[in-house]
Amino acid sequence: MSEKHNTDTNAKDRGSLEKAAMQDEHIQDVHAQLMREKEEPQEGFSPVPIFLMFIFAALCFWGGVYLVEHSGGYRWDAYSPDFNPSAGAPKPVEIALFDRGAKVYRNQCAQCHQADGNGVLGVYPPLVASNWVTGHPQVVSRILINGLNGPILVKGSNYNGNMPAFGSSGLALSDKDIAGVITYIRQEWGNSASEVTEATIAEYSDLYAGRSVPWQAADLKEGLGPIPELISPMVEELTIDGEAATEVDVN
Repeated sequence: MSEKHNTDTNAKDRGSLEKAAMQDEHIQDVHAQLMREKEEPQEGFSPVPIFLMFIFAALCFWGGVYLVEHSGGYRWDAYSPDFNPSAGAPKPVEIALFDRGAKVYRNQCAQCHQADGNGVLGVYPPLVASNWVTGHPQVVSRILINGLNGPILVKGSNYNGNMPAFGSSGLALSDKDIAGVITYIRQEWGNSASEVTEATIAEYSDLYAGRSVPWQAADLKEGLGPIPELISPMVEELTIDGEAATEVDVN
């Protein structure tokens, strides 16, 4: 009885050992597959990708060129912490009001009032020797800022049309452009009235900004303010050394 029990026990032990051996072989096969999929570890560093080397070389080349062109000859006194790059730059040329106005007139006015300022008889009033133009500057400024509608008598002839506004309620020209074209028509074709400055037009524009209807001829000369005084241009009198000594009036 005991011999048979021992025999069964031994058989079970052998079966367990064989099963364990098979499991070990399976695990070894899995490990072998994993090891084949991975690269063998090596000593040292991985090589740098070649495109990174090209980028680094290009940056070095650009840096060298930049230093050569902007190094100031590697002089110690080439740069100053207080350097102002715009200090010596030439100032932009300011176009005179008359010249600015001439351009505005050609683009906006000449089609009706003609290039010579004589207009078209009975249709578009003349600007030459017209008191509406050369008189109080506020009158012509009112016309350009807000426009004109209805009948008007100019140099003995009647006109009845519509003058569009050049201000914010119409073409929305700048104060400088309006001042320029008014100055132009007051001083061209033999007219000899004073110029109208940008500051004057800015003041008139603020004054009539709330007006939404064009002027009538009967209202143009009502409630006029004083004629603006023009400030005489001043120039500096230079000494022999080139330094400013006094200011003198050029008029």
